[in-house]
Amino acid sequence: MTELVAGREPVQIVEIVQPYCNNTHGSAPCTATETGDRKCFNTRSTCNDTANFAKGSLRLFFAKGNIADRLDVSYLTTEDGETITTEDGDPIEIGDAKGAATYIVPSLVSVSTSPTRINLAGANPDAQGLGNRALCSIVFQDHPHTDRVVDPYRSDRTYVPMERGSFWTKWLARNTYRYNLSIKIYEGYFGETLESMRVREYFLARITGPDNNGHVTVQGKDILSFIEERKAQAPLASPGELYADIDSSQTSFEVANAVAADYSASGTIRIGDELMTYSAVASSANGITFTITLRGTDGSTAAEHSAEDLVQECLRYTSQSVDTVVEDLLDTYGGIAASYMDTANWAAEVSAYLSGYSLTTLITQPTGVATLVSEIQEQVGCFLWWDEHSQLIKLRAIRAVEDEPGLITDDNHIIAGSFNIDEMPRQRISQLWVYFVMNDWTGKLDDETNWRYLYISADLESEGANLYGQKSIRKIYARWLPTNAMALNTATKTVSRYSGVPRQCTFRLDAKDRANYGVGDIVRISHFRDVNANGANNIGNWTITSMHEVVPGELTEYTAEDTTIYGRVCTIQGAGAGDYDPVTATFNAAYIGDANGRLSDGTNCARIT
Repeated sequence: MTELVAGREPVQIVEIVQPYCNNTHGSAPCTATETGDRKCFNTRSTCNDTANFAKGSLRLFFAKGNIADRLDVSYLTTEDGETITTEDGDPIEIGDAKGAATYIVPSLVSVSTSPTRINLAGANPDAQGLGNRALCSIVFQDHPHTDRVVDPYRSDRTYVPMERGSFWTKWLARNTYRYNLSIKIYEGYFGETLESMRVREYFLARITGPDNNGHVTVQGKDILSFIEERKAQAPLASPGELYADIDSSQTSFEVANAVAADYSASGTIRIGDELMTYSAVASSANGITFTITLRGTDGSTAAEHSAEDLVQECLRYTSQSVDTVVEDLLDTYGGIAASYMDTANWAAEVSAYLSGYSLTTLITQPTGVATLVSEIQEQVGCFLWWDEHSQLIKLRAIRAVEDEPGLITDDNHIIAGSFNIDEMPRQRISQLWVYFVMNDWTGKLDDETNWRYLYISADLESEGANLYGQKSIRKIYARWLPTNAMALNTATKTVSRYSGVPRQCTFRLDAKDRANYGVGDIVRISHFRDVNANGANNIGNWTITSMHEVVPGELTEYTAEDTTIYGRVCTIQGAGAGDYDPVTATFNAAYIGDANGRLSDGTNCARIT
């Protein structure tokens, strides 16, 4: 059964991927000698031979208790032959389409989620640069448990597991190192296999309980939470400190409290407000010795420094593509595995639409990776988001549309009464000031005297009394943009896109339509509440910024921003193509407009740029 079948009945299954040792207790390579109750549970916190712990995974599945009444169930029995029912809270086996058995704990109480919300190029001043993280909150009912599956050596124990603790109290004690483990929520319909269901992935952030009602609450975030300020910094904090005082001309000195591996073989270091270029670092009697090739670099001044002053390695990028820098920040400093990054499509997107940006910067102190990635989004005009269904981080440029998006209408798709439009006046821009090329790379970003150049793009007409009647100035401190051409490109495009008041809409679709539209997609929307001056429905391009299943498997709510102003890529028509007809016109065809640049129905004609 699928979302296209009448009478479909939704079902949710939660999977927690628990770290689990691949070894067998006491069998090579495991050298543990403990027996009986002292054996481990194949988890790191209970391991008796940590040197040989071989991290693997154990997949634990949970569903609501009444699932036993709705699926093909084979009840298990206890060691004394007593039948276990779902009311006892013990696992049951459910046969899937492949004939294998999936072990499901029927203790799921509820699942609630909060969706990803994109902040297009950081344009919304009231949202975080990377937008809102996708969140989940899952409630389980705690219960006695036989330790099936979770204890590989339960037959060796001297106690009866059902008489000791409960599922979650024992799981928490055995899995101390549980944070950031994978949580997957499967949503489908009775009759579907697990593999065919829609799946969303989160990473464990917190567990609370059991409370007085025996409820355990598991909270998860999407993978971009890995680069939150307190979790990921670039560059990493360096441990070294000067062993002795140095003067302003010294080109070799010792650094204590560090080893050579704490620093790159060559690069830039910061001591106080001075930057230095070094060509070598080697072990020495009191720690390590740096060989300095240049003092007082990158706008800083050579100075005296005292013993115990911190020696911080800096992070420098020179003429790097947008996707290369973002991948390095997320992987090297954010700890996000490459398998979660859609890098092939990133590279294609950047090559096609952001090739004019060659990023160059120097980061002289540990800075949040989320902050750095947000800066890149704003300064080059792109956005990143976590696609929880494909389980990939996506990247897209703020750009014109090439292919005709799908059309969503009030007649065929949008649930009656669910469509609303709001304006976002705080995102309007009449002037964008781009500061670029820092004088002193150890200085503050928002110190406007510390920038060498300023480029201003302004739509003065929009500030006039006949239009909005006031200025709306936005400033970007563009540490990533090294040239006037890049600053100009960012400023002019941003002002052209946001000189009017942006709009967003919300609407709901039935589950039958959800497979066609996801976060980051561009759609055309036609609704009787959005009309032009003549009263005809507008059909504009909207970018979906959020998608939330308010009733899992049945009803999905979307938020989208009107990005019609981004335009579309058009092709000049050949001879004999005919005049413009709003009914039959090809989406990406360019037609000749009147003296005011308008087509016969009042829409803008294509322009050569």
